[in-house]
Amino acid sequence: MQEFTGDELSSRKAEFLKYIHMQGNVVKTTEIAAHFSVAPSTATKALGEIAKAGYIEHTPYHGVKMTTLGTDYARFLIRRHRIVALVLSRYGLEPDEACREAKKIEQCISRDLTNRMCMSLGHPMMSGCGEIEHDHCCCCPAGDRQG
Repeated sequence: MQEFTGDELSSRKAEFLKYIHMQGNVVKTTEIAAHFSVAPSTATKALGEIAKAGYIEHTPYHGVKMTTLGTDYARFLIRRHRIVALVLSRYGLEPDEACREAKKIEQCISRDLTNRMCMSLGHPMMSGCGEIEHDHCCCCPAGDRQG
């Protein structure tokens, strides 16, 4: 698995990639545009740039699907988001509030800091946003994970 820093895409494009990954299969450009409340032309331009970076395959008028590289990167982004949200929830934020706040700051959190937060939390398996994956995670020995 490639070592991602989290800076490979802008925060908006990273959100697009996470959304596409969570939807699975082929996602139509109009669906993405509607979800993010942007014009279809804006979504098309961003998707073209994400495709050029190798994270998705974009077929105009049909939609997009993840590449293996895109899937790996999306999994990293989702893991980072969920760990940041969990940290915020430990400071009294409700799960939905922690999720919203995590979206605002997660782009500033490095892979190393994400792994350190994960370790300090005892390698948690769940956050208010969902399951935290630890596959291919350098900081999470299988025996150390919380159930």
